[in-house]
Amino acid sequence: MAAGSETLPTPRLATVTVAGMLARAVVIAAVVAVVLGVPFGLGSKVLSDCSLAAIYAVIGISMNILVGYAGQISLGQQAFVGVGALVASNIVHTNTVTATDPFLFALSIAAAVGIGAATALVLGAVALRISGLYLALVTLVFGAVAADVVFTIESLNGHSAGVTAVRPAALAGDGAFYLFCLAAVAVVLYVDWSFTRTKAGRAVNALRESELVAQAFAVDVVRYKLLAFSLSGAIAGLAGGIFAFYTESFSDKTYTYPAGFTLALIFLVMVVIGGLGSRSGVVIASAFFGLLNPILDWFFNTIGRADWYVDHKNYVPGLIGATLLLQTIIMNPGGLGQVVRPIGRWLAGGRFTFHDESESADVGGRHVRA
Repeated sequence: MAAGSETLPTPRLATVTVAGMLARAVVIAAVVAVVLGVPFGLGSKVLSDCSLAAIYAVIGISMNILVGYAGQISLGQQAFVGVGALVASNIVHTNTVTATDPFLFALSIAAAVGIGAATALVLGAVALRISGLYLALVTLVFGAVAADVVFTIESLNGHSAGVTAVRPAALAGDGAFYLFCLAAVAVVLYVDWSFTRTKAGRAVNALRESELVAQAFAVDVVRYKLLAFSLSGAIAGLAGGIFAFYTESFSDKTYTYPAGFTLALIFLVMVVIGGLGSRSGVVIASAFFGLLNPILDWFFNTIGRADWYVDHKNYVPGLIGATLLLQTIIMNPGGLGQVVRPIGRWLAGGRFTFHDESESADVGGRHVRA
């Protein structure tokens, strides 16, 4: 070896014990059983409810890109979902109950993604020089205007009677449609995961910390803010297109006041509760809010208070959401993401610890992790 040269330390390999592998396999199997086994075991109604939970998870991921990664507060996400549903349903609209052609179905979903991205890009261009409270107000007004102007056009909303969107024959069953929704969640998660590992993803994250500092490091603020809006809108449009086939119709009443305003708040709350920037936390929280009404229906039916719940159905879910939001802000600012992060590290092969640093016992020059 040449004089003055340095010897790099030999990296110590990380190993996982057999017991650790078995424990991880059991946890993964339990998750798969909950996601697949339980819905299919409980029948069509639960499968339908779980499909809605998966759609909410897609919406949550779209919100997380804009709010969690880019730090842009949006109260207009329901507009992107709505335009996706509007376009998808109008493309496949038919006056009969015949199944939609698979090619037309794929075209409608692609169009929903495109119109969602385009609509979000327009909003992003309008909101380029504002942030914080003013951005929230602009997006709120945008969502309201979109609902009152676009969604109420008679030729697009079936003259207020709704627009049908019959599923393709392959997705007609609740089980098949649920698997399709899960596949959509998987694809969106992969897109999100890939995006955060690119230069563009790191630039968008820099915007959340400080736009001025990011600009000082040669980050094109305008370009990456528009990218965050368009990607978020594209995923929200996808969710809207899938939602149109979930309900097999488009109704402007879903997105106009007061239902639209309620959706805007729910979408923001579920991202905060999930943990801003936390992919897994946001998916769990979003799925929970998608299942909240069915869970409450089952609970109050079980205790014999179904009539009381029907009279208060507009308030109980909101009260639960507000309580969880306050608990998150006061006691757990990191949201669910902070809670599940140690589990995620452990499943990836790390040592289970509530701290970020990996602690491991040194046995024979190798890290041994349980």
